[in-house]
Amino acid sequence: METPRRIQPGTSRLPRVSAFDKRDACRDGSLRGEPLLITNQDLAPYGPRTARPAVLAALALLTACVGCHGSKEGDATVPPVPEANTKIKTRPYIPEPVPVKTSLLVGAHHCPLWEADKPEMWANVVKHPERTPVLGFYSQENPEVSDWETKWAVEHGVSFFVYCWYRASQGGPVKMHFGSAIHDALFKSRFVGKLKFTIMWENQSRGKAGVADEADLMTDLMPFWIENYFKHPSYLKLDGKPLLFIYRPEFLIQDLGGEANVAKALDKMRQACREAGFDGLCVLGEYRGLDPNHLKLMKRLGLDYTFAYCWHVQNNPKPDQAIAAQLSNIRRTQELGILPQVVTVSQGWSGWRDEGSIWTIPPADYETLLRKAKDFVATLPATELGSRLLLLDNWNEWGEGHYIAPYRQYGFGYLDAVRKVFSPDAPEPHSDVVPEDIGLGPYDAAYKAYQRREEEKRKLSPQKAGAGNAR
Repeated sequence: METPRRIQPGTSRLPRVSAFDKRDACRDGSLRGEPLLITNQDLAPYGPRTARPAVLAALALLTACVGCHGSKEGDATVPPVPEANTKIKTRPYIPEPVPVKTSLLVGAHHCPLWEADKPEMWANVVKHPERTPVLGFYSQENPEVSDWETKWAVEHGVSFFVYCWYRASQGGPVKMHFGSAIHDALFKSRFVGKLKFTIMWENQSRGKAGVADEADLMTDLMPFWIENYFKHPSYLKLDGKPLLFIYRPEFLIQDLGGEANVAKALDKMRQACREAGFDGLCVLGEYRGLDPNHLKLMKRLGLDYTFAYCWHVQNNPKPDQAIAAQLSNIRRTQELGILPQVVTVSQGWSGWRDEGSIWTIPPADYETLLRKAKDFVATLPATELGSRLLLLDNWNEWGEGHYIAPYRQYGFGYLDAVRKVFSPDAPEPHSDVVPEDIGLGPYDAAYKAYQRREEEKRKLSPQKAGAGNAR
């Protein structure tokens, strides 16, 4: 008889092979001929979570699958679960978040692409089901989704999100793409006061996402940001200054007609903030390279700091190589001494179509990266912003392959690593709650409706083809 493969617990409180993995594996036949042994020892680390109905149903289906594919008696064992533990303790809403104190301000880049009417954004996650979020293929417009994110973030030491912010057209009143994560979810959520937020201006789409001229910047864009974001009590302000991240600051040269004009415009933006009651504006520009000339350009443009949205590490590195490459880039940026930095550390990368270098740093290794990054930040001058905060890449770039929010493969593994490193005095062990635990959710109704539509199309396609042949 073939040696049974045990289901190994992951680094989180969620089974690394979740109920949905087992269900889907049985459906697509990937478990055929591969007997599984599930023991009480395997299930013990998950505590009462093994009693969730979804897990029990998966175990029952798994048993049936193993049996129907010809495995012999004894190839799979499903331990009994006490009946009393199978009941969900429903709650009317998500339990109030209990933030933990951190030694640094820790933020995470937030990717707001998961709107109900854009199901195609999940395409690469469908190819990689191990990436499936605990929230499922959710619709980010739901304030309850935002409240789950807030709870999970602040209870693990992440105190602010940097939301990607997209302008839909330039010149005239502000129109946005993907604005629902802030305006429909965060602003309408119950826990909005528990988490700080900032925006990163995604001005990469030339002619649409930037500014038409300085007048557009100062009469359309800045007033919108000041009134809607900077004045919001949850917007992150340090030393009385809102933080504004810009994805492609060099693109402003063309928008505003020259380097000098960009520097003047940034000064006008700072003055506009002072007139609005702030002590100025802190402007950070994205750059993930080591070219001294580019950093000198950023300094001439009047940026206060450089930061990386993510780190591209080439040649499909192993975890230790990905860690070493990032730390090397961070150290070399500081050694150049051209523009001070705010440090970012990355969890992985795949690209939207699995193009280029593909890599992931597992939670245990990620904890090592965080500790080394924390040690580096401690060496930065106390007068610099970079000595006070650190950025994590990324909360939820599910399609592009970098994410730390709880998901199928590692559950809360990444967030637990953040908590261990930056909240060493937080009580342990701690309990992580997910929607199924308290009878809330699901949040993927829009995606399931899309799946049903696609299935109907597939059913109709052979009929149309047959009708065409008959003619």
